[in-house]
Amino acid sequence: MARRLEEREKEREREEEERRTKELHEQQVEAAERQADEQSKETLPSGILTPLLKRHRDLDDELKTRLYELEAKL
Repeated sequence: MARRLEEREKEREREEEERRTKELHEQQVEAAERQADEQSKETLPSGILTPLLKRHRDLDDELKTRLYELEAKL
């Protein structure tokens, strides 16, 4: 009788450990999914910055040209 109770207790403990392991795994998967979602929200779609960067480069070049012209006049 004592042996059966001991076996049942071990089985219950094993099942409890399996349940905890499964819950921990599920929590880790959920956390990874949340992190991936947050990262995808933080990134811009491809091609959004290219026109802005080109415009910035054009304005920068124009400003440099004007500065050189002013320096040449002095």
